[in-house]
Amino acid sequence: MSAEPRRLLESDPWHLLDDARTVLAVHAHPDDESLSTGALLAALVSSGTRVVLVTATRGEEGEVVPGAIEDGDARPLEEIREGEIDAATAVLGLAERHWLGTSPALAPGAVPRRYRDSGMEWVREGLAGPSADAGPDSFSLAPLEDEADDLAALIAHVRPDVVIGYDDEGTYGHPDHVRAHHVAVAACGRTGTPLVQVASGGKGEGSADGGAAGGARPRAAWRDLPEVAETVLHAADSYRTQLTVVGPVPGGIAIRHVGGQNDVVALRAGLRTDV
Repeated sequence: MSAEPRRLLESDPWHLLDDARTVLAVHAHPDDESLSTGALLAALVSSGTRVVLVTATRGEEGEVVPGAIEDGDARPLEEIREGEIDAATAVLGLAERHWLGTSPALAPGAVPRRYRDSGMEWVREGLAGPSADAGPDSFSLAPLEDEADDLAALIAHVRPDVVIGYDDEGTYGHPDHVRAHHVAVAACGRTGTPLVQVASGGKGEGSADGGAAGGARPRAAWRDLPEVAETVLHAADSYRTQLTVVGPVPGGIAIRHVGGQNDVVALRAGLRTDV
């Protein structure tokens, strides 16, 4: 095989995942693993891959679906969302789940860190931006070096063949998603671990074997994953404080977010390896 075909084969994101025994998925909040990568993670698990999840924040700034928390339940939202993410990861079949800043996702010798949900504000439909209320302990504003140190420590502990993270658009621009991208790039560069990025704009970009047309960004490689529909539905339904599952629709699972926005959790995934 010539050098060029070999280089393309080694950089193909699906080839990297198909050959991986262990993958580490990096996400910003509880529910992101199910909404952004539920189909991908469920498909990996069903193929025998060991999937480990690390989540940066506990989603403290999330709104709550009316009636989702029983009257008299005085638990803080982050505690309730921790129960939701435990349920979702069990449905998806993930092997381990960790919080960034808590051992083993903590730099050697560091005091445990708790990265707070940064919140967000809508810039326009489908695009989020930073919240004016984000504090210095928020994930998007905390020192990037500390966050990368913590993720590098988890990579050393888990020893994944591949890390899965967001691309630089952070799915819809949420500042915590964008920061998670930069943290994953830094930690993977430091540890020499391949990083596969989940393409933003998954509802219609490219095709199952293609990607976005035009622009400088390399095209994403897409796969349809309809066989995991039931798993994705039940994983999404674990997050009743954040969304309501409407039901299956062609190509995905229809949901309604806490703010009333209708959305579809896609049963497909687009991946790229560029950083």
